[in-house]
Amino acid sequence: MIRLALALAKAGGLVVVFAAVLGGMALVTATGVLVDSAFRAQPPLRLSGADVVVAARQSISRKEDLPVALPERARIPSSLVAAAAEVPGVAAATGDLSFPAAVVSGGTAAATVSSGAVGRTADPATAGHGWSSLALSGRITAGHAPRAPGEIAVSGGRVGDELRVTAAGTPATYRVSAVVDTPGVYFPDSVATTLAARTAGRPATVDLVAVRATPGVSPETLAARLKARLGAGYEYATGRDRADAESPGAAAGRGLLLALPASIGGISLMVVGFVVGGGLALSVNRQRRDLALLRAAGATPRQVRRVVAVQAMAAALPAVPPGAALGYYLADRFGGLLTGIGMLREDQPLVYGALPAVAATLLLLGVTRVAAWAGSLRVSRMPVVSGLPEPRTPSRARTNAGLLLMLASLVLSTMPLFVRTELAAVGPGTAAIMAVIGLALAGPRLVQGVARAVAGSRLMARLPAPLWLAVHNCHGYALRTAAAVAALGMVVTLGLSVTLTQTTMARAQSDQAALGLRGLVTITAPGLGGIPRDLLADVRSRTEATGMAMTTVVTAPLMAGDDPGLMDRPAMALGPAADGLVDLDLVAGGLDGLKGATVAVDERVGRIGTTMDVTMGDGARVRARVVATYRRGLGFGPIVLSRDLAAAHTTTGLDSAVLARPGDFGDLARRPELRFDGRPAGPQAATASAQTLVNVAVLAVLLGYVLVAVANRLVATTTARREEFAGLRALGLTRRQLRRVVRWEAMLVGAGASVSGLVLSAVPLVLLSLGFLARPLPAGPLWLVPASIVGVMSIVSLAMELPARKIMN
Repeated sequence: MIRLALALAKAGGLVVVFAAVLGGMALVTATGVLVDSAFRAQPPLRLSGADVVVAARQSISRKEDLPVALPERARIPSSLVAAAAEVPGVAAATGDLSFPAAVVSGGTAAATVSSGAVGRTADPATAGHGWSSLALSGRITAGHAPRAPGEIAVSGGRVGDELRVTAAGTPATYRVSAVVDTPGVYFPDSVATTLAARTAGRPATVDLVAVRATPGVSPETLAARLKARLGAGYEYATGRDRADAESPGAAAGRGLLLALPASIGGISLMVVGFVVGGGLALSVNRQRRDLALLRAAGATPRQVRRVVAVQAMAAALPAVPPGAALGYYLADRFGGLLTGIGMLREDQPLVYGALPAVAATLLLLGVTRVAAWAGSLRVSRMPVVSGLPEPRTPSRARTNAGLLLMLASLVLSTMPLFVRTELAAVGPGTAAIMAVIGLALAGPRLVQGVARAVAGSRLMARLPAPLWLAVHNCHGYALRTAAAVAALGMVVTLGLSVTLTQTTMARAQSDQAALGLRGLVTITAPGLGGIPRDLLADVRSRTEATGMAMTTVVTAPLMAGDDPGLMDRPAMALGPAADGLVDLDLVAGGLDGLKGATVAVDERVGRIGTTMDVTMGDGARVRARVVATYRRGLGFGPIVLSRDLAAAHTTTGLDSAVLARPGDFGDLARRPELRFDGRPAGPQAATASAQTLVNVAVLAVLLGYVLVAVANRLVATTTARREEFAGLRALGLTRRQLRRVVRWEAMLVGAGASVSGLVLSAVPLVLLSLGFLARPLPAGPLWLVPASIVGVMSIVSLAMELPARKIMN
């Protein structure tokens, strides 16, 4: 059976399958690396000397879903340190503290701080620690332990340097008493306790309890003993899980590695299946006569399908190793992109294990096997005589299904006219995918209908002979023509729909945020881990200003279309001073009421005077009273917290920015650690911009793969027309006339793909723009429209004309 299958195989179609599986392996392996990294990758351990790390729970369980990771540090009572030290098998227990710390000026070390040498790779939001933690994370290389309140140890500089350090938002001058070999800024334990209490807002707490075991006691045994003594309300991390306990933000970041592949993996597999199925359909079509003769020789339909399956596997298997290697390269590039735009922490590694390649191999071979079965099902059941000629009549059921899908996509496209939240973007995106599938199904009948209408019109009499032949070829071989039109139309539709939907929604969000923050200047201090505590008062002495913090909250569904379970969402925190500065387009109440446990919400979420349950970013559950409602939920999110409420539940306890009216900032504008931005962005804008960039990057790779696969298919299809071209030459056509026929066919295919892609993407985009921008034109790079047309026309022309010239010579 294997020898027979390989003897009957036609190279052209199987080359398309090889290319499709190669690209599919790369895409699926790359997304698999992200998924694998989400489960297994851990950032570098700071407390590597601890056998067990005791921490508060940093996630919330959800029914039938992954837990919600909490990015803000949840602290535990400092009394646990002494309690842990009394557990049998504990050699030492240390209370670990982390708080914002950064060197801002002074000496040699200050010069190296900006490049990351002092406190290298340490996040300034958590770079400060107590000296006792050093025994679990590193060692001293010069000097002596800091003892006096004005002494510190750093991972750079020289002993005796005087450094200006901002710790827990308070600047002060410290003398370097020791140089250590681990990142961070280390203070005497008493000073660190005071600074950490100022950060946390709750005294007598620590971030973690790091425990070392006595010789002969395993970490797992010690963790069990600690749990029995301290209770089940804490996490007892050993091995690789210690990194999550150290860095809640990294654990939350790994959720992104799951969410992104989930959003792009499905469409990737759909596209891969589409391309692989197209390549196998081409291969089967070229073997129709051979397969019909097999049937005549007594082969059963099952044996015919087995022949095609063997051929498909023979083409797919050689593509697996190079495809997997390319996938690991793509994963590395994609990880770099996520890190560069701030969606992935720099200390969050990717895991390049064998599992993604194995999973991708099984998925792709499964897709290939299903595509082989589907592509050979019809021909295997045909009578022998029917199998000889190429089919020219598309299935009516297939056509009707495609038209219904395209009609359903039009209905979904109207969602932005009725829903004015982020949920509205789901409509155009889903509509584009449905329209593409509908085009693939109904394409042959539509192409045949258009070609028949043109062929039957009076225009045909005026057409030159090559164009006349090209139109009749498109009509007679509708399945062949429609396959290319549908595949290329998919590139245009998805490219324009996904990209311009993202950019239009981002524009709508940024426009709302810009209206709310119009005329304000944003002052940030990213290198300090937060705004210094004296900065807001300094700015207020010069102009009107308010502090603003960003955090994460977890709530039940707030608006129509939210997921039914718990959702984590970014939230802005403002104080009473924001009243008159930040314009949320209030419906009722005022921002001057944002004191204590209060919130402002979108008018569709709640009413003034009601209360709502909110889980803060550190897991604390609070009941907050609604003091204002507003309309600009698209730009500022559905909930705005009070600064008082947020400050007690963030890792740093500091403001993220100062919002101020323009004025003479004097010496503040010359401070290198401060940044001034005259175009402040809302809480949704940065997330939307990063997501847009990621989606566009992934889409570019995906559509590039489709274009290469379609080009291969067009080359194989054109090469298979040798007998057809010979027949036309026998009728008297010259080589030049034949080339003109092929050129006209390429133009018809390219034009059909461009027009169908533009039409299928234009409807949802126009409706989205009308709903959110009050204009029919979407926001974003509109040059993509002519670029898509030029790209499609060029690829079709090259893929058809070059092989045609070769076989005519």
